[in-house]
Amino acid sequence: MSESSMDLEAQLIERVIEQRNKLLEDADNEVEKIAESAVEEVARINVNSEAEILSLIGSDLNAARDRIIGNAQLEGRKTLLLARQALLTGVFDEVLERLRGISRRDDANFDKGEVLIALIKEAAAAIGGEEFIISGNEADLEYLGKNLGNISMALEQSIGESKVSLDSEPLDIGGGVVVRNSDGTKTYYNTFEGRLASVKARLESEVAEKLGVL
Repeated sequence: MSESSMDLEAQLIERVIEQRNKLLEDADNEVEKIAESAVEEVARINVNSEAEILSLIGSDLNAARDRIIGNAQLEGRKTLLLARQALLTGVFDEVLERLRGISRRDDANFDKGEVLIALIKEAAAAIGGEEFIISGNEADLEYLGKNLGNISMALEQSIGESKVSLDSEPLDIGGGVVVRNSDGTKTYYNTFEGRLASVKARLESEVAEKLGVL
């Protein structure tokens, strides 16, 4: 092989090596770019993930805080409701005892006859008809038995001519009356306990609604 041929071959080999090195360098640069891009993307994902996680944690914490505050407020309202219900119960127990005093004629400030006649008139008007049977506790039945004339007169002025009779068996109630028609198809409970229970239930419902518990 001549010297010139050897030089040409050497040049070709050198050129091939240069091209290979250039390709390797380009490949390394591309790999580096890809790696950098991947690192940046991972970092971005991490940052976003952290932000999202923090946002979720913040939302959960806010929800938990709101839930705790809401529960505390609800418990506070419930406690207040229970206190007011206890107060109402005490008041109504006292009122019921006073009404029982009226039935026993212990309270000079109230006329037992007027109270009973008013309850009978209300019951008779609600039932309708002309014949009524009245029930009550033992003390009230005794009083009514002595004043049937006054009762009949009061009913006549209120709803027209009526026939009134008393039940033979007393009821175990604090006071008031239970009135039914002659065939027993209609009954009106106008006892002290019943009237108080109705008023108490209404007041408790109103208190609960105002406190936002219902």
